[in-house]
Amino acid sequence: MAKICFINGSPKGNNSASKNFIDELYKITSNNIEEINHISLNDKLDYEVIADSDAIVLAFPLYIDTLPSSVIEFLETLEPLAKNSTKHPKVYTIVNCGFFEGIQTKNAIALLENFCLKTGFIWRFGVGIGAGEFMKLTKDIIPINSDIKREIYTAFIALSEDIVNNKQDSKENLFISPNFPKSKFISFANNSWVDFANTFLVSKEQLYSTPLKNSF
Repeated sequence: MAKICFINGSPKGNNSASKNFIDELYKITSNNIEEINHISLNDKLDYEVIADSDAIVLAFPLYIDTLPSSVIEFLETLEPLAKNSTKHPKVYTIVNCGFFEGIQTKNAIALLENFCLKTGFIWRFGVGIGAGEFMKLTKDIIPINSDIKREIYTAFIALSEDIVNNKQDSKENLFISPNFPKSKFISFANNSWVDFANTFLVSKEQLYSTPLKNSF
C-alpha cells in the first residue's frame, strides 16, 4: 500500500481523543507505508490529495449518535470529487464516544459505509471505541497494549494489516469497551467532572444545586 491519509475529524483538533488514536495507529503502521498524509478538518483541505490516496482512515468523535457537522460538511464536499475520481481508496473509520460501550458508534459507522456505497470508494470496516476521553486522558499512564486497552491495540493491528496487505475479504466492524468494570468507569467520570468544576471554583455541592427548581 503506497499512500495513506489519516484524517482527524474532531473539532478539538490536536487536543482530541481522535488525534490520540491516529497517533497510536501511525506508530503501528508507519514503517510499512510509502507515503502518509496527516490532515485535520480544522485546517484547509486538499481534496485532491485525499481522493488520490490508496487508503483513508477517518477518525472522529460521536456526536449524538452521528457525525460531527464538520465531518458531514467534509463528506458533502468530497462526494462529487469521489464520484468523478478514477481512483477508489479503501476507507476505514475510528469512532470514539463518551459512552462505555463502543457499540454506541454503530450508526455513525454505518453512515461512512453508506457514503462509500454512494461514491464508489471501497468500504473496509470501522473501529468503534467506548470511553474515548478516558483513553486519551490515560495515554501517558496506561499504554495502548495494556490489559485495559488491549482490544484497541489488537483492532489497530488488524486495521494496519488490512491496509498493508491490501486485503480484499470482507471484515466486520469492531466495537470495543474498556477491559474493566463499568462501575469503575462511572466513578472515574463522576470524579473527573468534580475536578473539572473545581478548576472554576465550583464545589461538588454546587453541581447538585437546583436554584431554578421552583422558579416556574
